[in-house]
Amino acid sequence: MITASYLTRDGQPQTLRLDLFTFPGGEAHATVQTGAAAAALSIRADLRDAGAIISLLMATDALRRAYPGVALELQLPYVPYARQDRVANPGEALSAKVFCALMNQQGYSRVVIQDPHSDVVTALLDRVEVEDPLPALRRALEAIGPATLVAPDAGARKRVQRLARLLGCGAVFADKTRDTATGKISGIELHGELPDGPLLVVDDICDGGGTFVGLAEAIAARQAAEGKAAPLYLYVTHGIFSRGLDRLLEHFDAVFTRNDWSGDARCRLV
Repeated sequence: MITASYLTRDGQPQTLRLDLFTFPGGEAHATVQTGAAAAALSIRADLRDAGAIISLLMATDALRRAYPGVALELQLPYVPYARQDRVANPGEALSAKVFCALMNQQGYSRVVIQDPHSDVVTALLDRVEVEDPLPALRRALEAIGPATLVAPDAGARKRVQRLARLLGCGAVFADKTRDTATGKISGIELHGELPDGPLLVVDDICDGGGTFVGLAEAIAARQAAEGKAAPLYLYVTHGIFSRGLDRLLEHFDAVFTRNDWSGDARCRLV
């Protein structure tokens, strides 16, 4: 979904009509409301497939032509291709760099994102700002009560350590082994002793959910071996949930997200 808005001269936000459509031949097109007394423009893009990126470019061009010289910012909660932030195998594209270069060419006044997958994205995007992740995570903790945060892999460890410190929570860590050629996870290892209380797995993205199911199974096995039982929850900033929530909810007492792509009422937005 792509929407546009503007600020009036006295700083009031207003919605700007934006029409996106596709010609029979498959080409995307955009038209935007003209004549608004816009002091600044903003476009929000929830880019859920590659075609939406082209629609964003068309919408950007339409806004530029309708309001020449007016600053245009991009609200981009999820950064596509952020997970392809390195070349893992010979012959691969560096997809994150390709996407970020395309955004930089648009000359947005700023690009506001939520929980990028890695520091590579923030290094590649011009005039980028990362929204504070704490308010949404606090809302999840308010719903479940005090909990220990769980980092699902080495990539999430530093981030979860920082969040736990700021929130005054404990933290535990896991590592996973993945085949870079196939993307399949071959093993998950938990480090240290699990606490007795609730656990909240925290990560930026849930796509198919295989990592989290495997982690939940590893936690359940450890709890059984140690004679423990405690609620297990999942929080992700970007809930793609491409395989639905059924399998996740077999293992987690609740699933929280800031951005839900599934439309499943069982997913708890925070």
